[in-house]
This record gives sequence, structure tokens and C-alpha cells, in this order.
Amino acid sequence: MMTVFLNGLGTGFALSIMLGTVFFCLVQNSIEKGFWSGLAIATGVILSDVLLIIASRYNADLLPQGGMMEKAVRIGGAGLLLGLGIAGMWLRTVPAGNQGLGSNPFLLASKGFALNILNPANYLNWLAISLMLTNVFHYSGTRIWLYYGGALSGIFLTELCISYFATFLKAYITPVFLRRLDVGVAILFIIFAMLLVWPLFAPGAR
Repeated sequence: MMTVFLNGLGTGFALSIMLGTVFFCLVQNSIEKGFWSGLAIATGVILSDVLLIIASRYNADLLPQGGMMEKAVRIGGAGLLLGLGIAGMWLRTVPAGNQGLGSNPFLLASKGFALNILNPANYLNWLAISLMLTNVFHYSGTRIWLYYGGALSGIFLTELCISYFATFLKAYITPVFLRRLDVGVAILFIIFAMLLVWPLFAPGAR
């Protein structure tokens, strides 16, 4: 069971370090308004992730399990990871401007909620994860929700760390650093994509 939770924790960390609007929103607000503003934004992000997980879980349960579905999920998941990897290699991350919302924690949480839930890529990520949990890793019941608990914990803890260390990170968040981080994360996604489809082509695979 602990392994399942730790796997989810790693997934949450990977999802959190993907450079996007939430990442830069956390950094900018934490630098300008302190750690507690980052905490408010992270809370909004987690609430939206809970809704995305519920929606993706419901949709995943509508699809058949086993047989060709496992192959389809592996290929589809690998395609998504490969697409993210290639995009990270070729596209440059540009920090978004910060829109002032004051220090109202409810407004900041609402901003984090909106930025996360309105990004369709986040839903696709959770749907891919939900399908893989059922059809590739064959998790069920407690294991599924333990994995999700680990993932949400990983996201929240990572975002709290980003908020806390934002002032120290400010000096390092340069175009060169962002480019290297983009490429590093992209390489990881490509490796994970290869590992996901490897069982389909390994000796003895049918």
C-alpha cells in the first residue's frame, strides 16, 4: 500500500513541476505577497484537482477494461507523454503577467481554482492517469484512492515548497534556467512514454 501512495506522490510532483500558468502564478504571488498567498492559490488548485479526478474517474469507469483496452491506454498514454515531451523540447515557456487580486485568500484560491480547472490539458492528464490505474496497473478500490491521495499530497506539498522558496528562486528563474527545466521535464516524459509501451514490444509480448 505504501508503494501505491509513493507512486501517487511521484505523479503529483511531476504534475506540479510542469511549467504553466499555475507555476508562475504561485511564484509571482509568493514573491510579491508572501507564502500565505501561495498557500491560498495551492488550496484552489487542489480543490479543482479533486473535481477533475472525480470527473475523470467517472468517465474512466464507463469504458471497458482489459483486452485491447490496456493496449489502447498504453499507446494513448504514451502518445500524450510523447506529445508533452516534444512540446517541451520545442516550445519556450514564457512567464505570464500577474494580475493584481490583492491579498484576499478567497480571490487567490479562486484564481488557482480557475487557472487549473480551465486548462483542458489537466483534465486529459487525470483521465489518462485514471485509465492507466484501471487498465495498466489494475488497481481497484482502496488502491486507486490511495494513489489519488498520494498524487494530491505530492501536488500540494510541491506547491507549498514553490511558494516558500519563491523568494530564493527569483534569482534563478531566468530564460536559460526555464529552458533547461523545460528540456529536463520533456526528457522525463519521453522516457516514461517509452517505458509505458515497452511491454507491448518486449520479447514474449502478444
